[in-house]
Amino acid sequence: MQQKNLNIPKTAIIIVSYNNKEMMQSCIESIRANNDPDTYQIIVVDNASEDGVAEWLAKQTDIILIANNENKGFPYACNQGIAEADKDADIFLLNNDTIVTENALHWLRMGLYSDENIGAVGSVSNNVVNYQQVSERFATLEEWMDFAKHNNVEMEYPYEKKGWLVGFAMLIKRVAVNTILEVEGKENDDIPEVLDCRFSPGNYEDNDLSIRLLKNGYKLLLCKNSFIFHYGGKSFRKNNEKYISLLLHNQKKLEDKYGIDFIPYSVVESALVDMIKPDRPDFTLLEIGCKLGATLARIESRYPQSRLCGVEKNYKLAELAKQVAHVQCEDILKVDTLNSEYEGKYDYILLDHVLRADGNEKDMLKKAKMCAKLGGILLVSVENCQCIRHSDKGFTLDGIVELFNGCGLALEEFNYRPLKCDNHEKKLLEEKMKDIDASMRPLYEAECFIFAARKV
Repeated sequence: MQQKNLNIPKTAIIIVSYNNKEMMQSCIESIRANNDPDTYQIIVVDNASEDGVAEWLAKQTDIILIANNENKGFPYACNQGIAEADKDADIFLLNNDTIVTENALHWLRMGLYSDENIGAVGSVSNNVVNYQQVSERFATLEEWMDFAKHNNVEMEYPYEKKGWLVGFAMLIKRVAVNTILEVEGKENDDIPEVLDCRFSPGNYEDNDLSIRLLKNGYKLLLCKNSFIFHYGGKSFRKNNEKYISLLLHNQKKLEDKYGIDFIPYSVVESALVDMIKPDRPDFTLLEIGCKLGATLARIESRYPQSRLCGVEKNYKLAELAKQVAHVQCEDILKVDTLNSEYEGKYDYILLDHVLRADGNEKDMLKKAKMCAKLGGILLVSVENCQCIRHSDKGFTLDGIVELFNGCGLALEEFNYRPLKCDNHEKKLLEEKMKDIDASMRPLYEAECFIFAARKV
């Protein structure tokens, strides 16, 4: 909902430039066309471009240009721009291969100031990861602009909480930036390290900034009523093999910094979410092993009146998840669920890759069952040990059916997620299927099985 009587600071739009002159020109023109000039300033940091874009930028009277004589990398260049911004201005990190559509920045600002605990907000787009991509598909830029006009409007439930935001279009509250710098002792640096330069030339610096915001008590929001068009990957992905190597290298840097690889814990098993078919809007759901809370946040976004909570035994995950959803840090296997706050309270219990063939599977399933209401539904994903890419902690299909039946749970719905096979795995799968009926293929190509089971 639109906020009333807000005294919102100016927005400093920070753009890093490296060639791509025409896209930069389109990006700048879109900002000018769709925003009041009194509400923003544009700061462009050029990383030694060679296609004339720096010369064009130098002629623009409404742009502050920082021209580097060498490529400083994306994180450092962003920090240069932030250091040049008005000291009270909020910071909008924007890729140069974007089109800022009508009202996109307005609704980001509304989201950022919808609550004092919001540290940063991000836009949805046509080309973006982290479940920020819209489902619509259009062939032309004109069609996307028309979509934006109808999407970027007041919505009753416009926000989704996030564990991290993609930095292609990320608006950060100035007070949150200052808090991070003060906590880290960087506030007096000539170029304060808002983005961690260990991730240079780029990638995962947005994950890192998101983590630091969460650790300092701020929440992150995806604004579904702010669509920004994104061409995507024009600088980094020209050499795909090199780009993938950089991604893996920087993901390892993120893991080394925090002692845990957060990335796999932000995955949403969409097939499980699709199995939720509530008969009332205020249904209750408990996720056991909720990781970073991404699935809970996605469910809350789809069903805003639902009452959700999660338990996560890993403290490093739970610490961040508490800023995303209602989460308790505890091991459900060590909780006496009888006469506890969990017993018989939930319409749905969600176990996403928590049930493993490690000797505790029966205890885990019985605990989950005790938390469900009579007639409640357990939504479960498990690894398939018969998959071409074998999993020691997985189950056979027959094994999982036997386990559920033995615990008094009636299986009602079944699905599976096929493995994205590499060439070697494709050959193994085809070899396996030569002498087997085609209907048995899911037993070997399924990376995981997905179930809905009722407590009876």
